[in-house]
Amino acid sequence: MNNIVESAIDTSVMILSSPPEDIQIIPDTVRVEGHFDGDTSRDIAYGVFYGRIDSDAPQEEGAEVTSETQYIVRFQDNKIKPMPVVTGRHIRLVNEGDLDGDGNDDISVFVQSMHACMYTASTWSYVAGRWIRITDYWNIPTACDYLSDEDLENRIVMEDGVIYYFETDINDKDLPLVKKELTLLR
Repeated sequence: MNNIVESAIDTSVMILSSPPEDIQIIPDTVRVEGHFDGDTSRDIAYGVFYGRIDSDAPQEEGAEVTSETQYIVRFQDNKIKPMPVVTGRHIRLVNEGDLDGDGNDDISVFVQSMHACMYTASTWSYVAGRWIRITDYWNIPTACDYLSDEDLENRIVMEDGVIYYFETDINDKDLPLVKKELTLLR
């Protein structure tokens, strides 16, 4: 019998309204719960470090090697297949509830760019044993400011059966959020 106990993953730092003083304490693993696969049990998704891709570009002697970080969303007990691998500085996950009307919760994945102050967002649904992207990709410029989980959770809302997302107006110096209808892909 295997007595290995998985250590708890502390993601409490992700609910702070401002970044922690030591950015290194932001976890590489994030977690979200929901009903993603249509059964009655609660599912737990973990966004975890998957790998690093080093640049093939020739490097000057003494220059820092550039690499990209990969993440994957896996599920407790492996009963739900992992989501596709994404590349970015880190990822954040939000349970959006049932946006596509299939009775299962959907997950938004927010991937922070390796080279810019922005997140790329997309929303996914587990359909017939695989993850299907149900929204186009859209960007969230951050002006290099920290976004709390609450900020990300409030980016997609459903009102009177219509799904909206809040996009940053980059043409306004105050970077206000503009509410736009979010069209599902299927």
